[in-house]
Amino acid sequence: MVQVRKYGAITLTNLQNQLAYVWDAIGRSIFILMIMYIFVQLWTAVYETNGATEIAGLTLANTIWYFLFAEVIELSKFRHDTVISDEVKDGSIAYTLVRPYNYLAYHFSNGLGDTFVKMLLVFLLGAPIVLVYAGLPTISLLHLPLVLLVTGLALLLDFCAASMIGLMAFVMEDTFSLRLIYQKLVFILGGLLIPVDFLPDWLQRIARLLPFNLTTYAPAKLFVAFSWAQFWQILLLQGVWLLILGGLLALQYRWAAQRLAVNGG
Repeated sequence: MVQVRKYGAITLTNLQNQLAYVWDAIGRSIFILMIMYIFVQLWTAVYETNGATEIAGLTLANTIWYFLFAEVIELSKFRHDTVISDEVKDGSIAYTLVRPYNYLAYHFSNGLGDTFVKMLLVFLLGAPIVLVYAGLPTISLLHLPLVLLVTGLALLLDFCAASMIGLMAFVMEDTFSLRLIYQKLVFILGGLLIPVDFLPDWLQRIARLLPFNLTTYAPAKLFVAFSWAQFWQILLLQGVWLLILGGLLALQYRWAAQRLAVNGG
């Protein structure tokens, strides 16, 4: 309980900071307006050109809501890998590592407040555009808690991946290239560019086995087209990949801490 209160206090403090500067947060989130307008025009043209009411089981309204939910997740993800890299570069890592908390647990707790505010703002800013062009979402209120569960696990998966990228700064300092590669994989195989259902069959099979689709596509697809079979499949895969990435992250942390070279200070 002491640990829970400690990390909960970190989350609450960051949440209060975000709310204190809510207009700055709105300014950073307002980019979603342009993104959703472009997506609406693009996919409306795609459906009209093909004369289709559905593509891979998704209507135009489903697709528009899918992209809003996917962008809510993407724009709200933890970005602590860049913070870790900066701490290594300026030498402040020497002070943060010896503080009375787990280094990665601190970044997770600190990022929760930021992520919550971002998700809320991005959704509220993007929803009016989507409502105009796509109407209300079709998701049942009974399924919504399950979608939020999958969304939370998706953010946890992404946190593990970002942490692995950030810890590489312990040995290579600048991790921008690794972050760029990861973002492109999520962009293509994670369903951020187009839903995984729209990919060629052979690429779909690959994408569904890898963890990238579980961080973006999975919760967004359940939000617009919930099915119990897909929910249990996604939940199982998320659990498996969390065990894999969590184990690798623990090993990497021990390995990287032994090889840390501190500059600056």
